[in-house]
Amino acid sequence: MDFYESENEAMLASPNPDNDQKPQEGFTFNWFNLFLGMAILFGLSNGDFLSSDWTLYIYLAVVVIIHELGHVIAGKSFGCVIQEMQVFFLSFVSYKHRQEVEGNSWRDIKWSLGVLPLGGVTIFKSRKADDENRLMTSATSPYIEDKPAWQRLLISAAGVLCNIITFLILFFTTPHMSFDLQAFFWPLMSWSLVLAALNILPVYPLDGGAIVFAIYEILTGKKPSPGFTKACGWLGFIFIVLFFWVFPEWLESIIQGIFLLFFPK
Repeated sequence: MDFYESENEAMLASPNPDNDQKPQEGFTFNWFNLFLGMAILFGLSNGDFLSSDWTLYIYLAVVVIIHELGHVIAGKSFGCVIQEMQVFFLSFVSYKHRQEVEGNSWRDIKWSLGVLPLGGVTIFKSRKADDENRLMTSATSPYIEDKPAWQRLLISAAGVLCNIITFLILFFTTPHMSFDLQAFFWPLMSWSLVLAALNILPVYPLDGGAIVFAIYEILTGKKPSPGFTKACGWLGFIFIVLFFWVFPEWLESIIQGIFLLFFPK
């Protein structure tokens, strides 16, 4: 799954409290998050985590990177400033290029890797975090809140679109590959489809929920109230925890349905 953060809801994105402070530069490590994440994975896998197939995590990381890069590219094309792109949650290692002045280039983004393979997050520069009240046009503002609803809709949908494009390219090319190449690309193709399908669910703060909010604003000309958005974020977070951790058989049923749709026996 993927958390798309449009209004500085870092509480759902990462437990790190430094999003509103000057980011550290170079490589930084968070050993607490590393050991906490390993303990959670160890407990959820009933002790089989260390003996599991680690190639799955590599494929998942690649799929999430493709997804988050879609958000980053779309956001930057509309003039948004991206503060961080995080792959997996409970980030334990980050890299931020050393610089003197903050700007809006690729070198200004903080890149983070987490432990829990539950998706990723792209954190955009927030007007609330900056406590900035100056009026700006949507074209010159670095804040995603100031962008038109149709631009925020495209930014929200960009990650899913990148996963769908990856799936379609591999879906049509793998039949012409050798058996070994098919076996190599099959997990990337299948997980791209699964991640796209799960993220399009109309549950905020997933991409589908952000898309629904943007469509509502386009149709009504009004943004959902901050209180309503925050409440939906917490309800969505609870739903995601139940969906992925408490009742994983629901997730397995959806994944099986997706595979049967595209790969009937």
